[in-house]
Amino acid sequence: MAHVQLLLSDPAASMLLKAVLEAEGHQIVSGPAEVTICDDAETAESIAGRKPSLIVTPFSGVPRAVEAMGKGVYGYVLLPLQPGEAGVMVRRALDGAAQPEAVDLSTLEAAELRHIQAVVRHCRGNRVEASRILGIGRNTLWRKLGKARGRIAPKE
Repeated sequence: MAHVQLLLSDPAASMLLKAVLEAEGHQIVSGPAEVTICDDAETAESIAGRKPSLIVTPFSGVPRAVEAMGKGVYGYVLLPLQPGEAGVMVRRALDGAAQPEAVDLSTLEAAELRHIQAVVRHCRGNRVEASRILGIGRNTLWRKLGKARGRIAPKE
């Protein structure tokens, strides 16, 4: 899953969070990581510009955590830990940090083709399933994909 760095001042909380995240398949590292979890809002804010960061906080610290979110921190994990919460927040932070790909806005046809190809990839090449998801007939899907590959000349 993800490489997570823990910057917690409380050794007990650090050990518990480490065990919880490792049980969910994440790897705890001391060096470069994909996500950093801190118990200090200032540290989380300073890291937020470079990579996703989360704050571990008790309920009384939520207002400060929300303030830090306004400064780029992805979110917070509430103490006491709830089963699954830390892992979900790490996954969300990774998903939220993903850079959007550059989009070619040249034509509607190009956008349609990109969407069709994404659905076919999602269906692992199963074009019958892809046509069902897209709401178009199988022949229409084959024709659109063939046209994109230059096999079928466009109609004038």
